[in-house]
Amino acid sequence: MNIVVDIKYGADIAQGVDIEGLARYVLEQEQQPECAEVSITLTTNEEVHALNRDFRGIDRPTDVLSFECDGFDDDFDLGGVYEDAGMPEDEPFLLGDIVIASDVAREQTATFGTTPQQELCVLIVHGLLHLCGWDHVHSDQEAEEMEAREREMLEGFGLGSIR
Repeated sequence: MNIVVDIKYGADIAQGVDIEGLARYVLEQEQQPECAEVSITLTTNEEVHALNRDFRGIDRPTDVLSFECDGFDDDFDLGGVYEDAGMPEDEPFLLGDIVIASDVAREQTATFGTTPQQELCVLIVHGLLHLCGWDHVHSDQEAEEMEAREREMLEGFGLGSIR
């Protein structure tokens, strides 16, 4: 798996966090292919605000955004190739991009009683689960299931009960 981490802003909240290890763990638990690629960017509220406005029509910053690239809906099979396309098995599966607003993550620590590093871990897991097909928008049941999966991932990675 290829996990690209770009810390444009908020290096302090990333200090001591095994971002790549956590991402790899989540993707493995979600049975994503070994050739999966994902990017995780920490940036400013302003950049996330612009992305949220431009891509979701919501004119405010948010904590994390997930942008899916390839998906299993795109006829990608678990073997790492598009069926009958003749693509090599090592062709990257571009799962998607996660963008985290570092200041929103810091602000949420007061609400959730977390540290900035714990909040970052929650947002990484949350964003990755979205890329893996999880959602919480359409029903309370979906939200409860996704939250339970987030807790399971965080605890399974050894971070304990964060929220």
